[in-house]
Amino acid sequence: MRWIIKIILFPISLLLSILTAFMTFILGIGTTILYFLMLMCIVAAIGSFMQKDISLGIEALVLGFLLSPYGIPMVGAA
Repeated sequence: MRWIIKIILFPISLLLSILTAFMTFILGIGTTILYFLMLMCIVAAIGSFMQKDISLGIEALVLGFLLSPYGIPMVGAA
């Protein structure tokens, strides 16, 4: 009786395993994109500070923090 239930539930288990792998892949892509955006904001902030544009530099730093792993992704994880 138990092996019949395993045979019936095998497609569902396979589908969930594939879905988990796909979502992990999508999460990795999203993390990479946010990391590159954060780096661009930090570089722009440093450039703004060098050109004596303090307010734009602070805005870029705040945006870089929000795009970092400690910003918006942590809000979504909570």
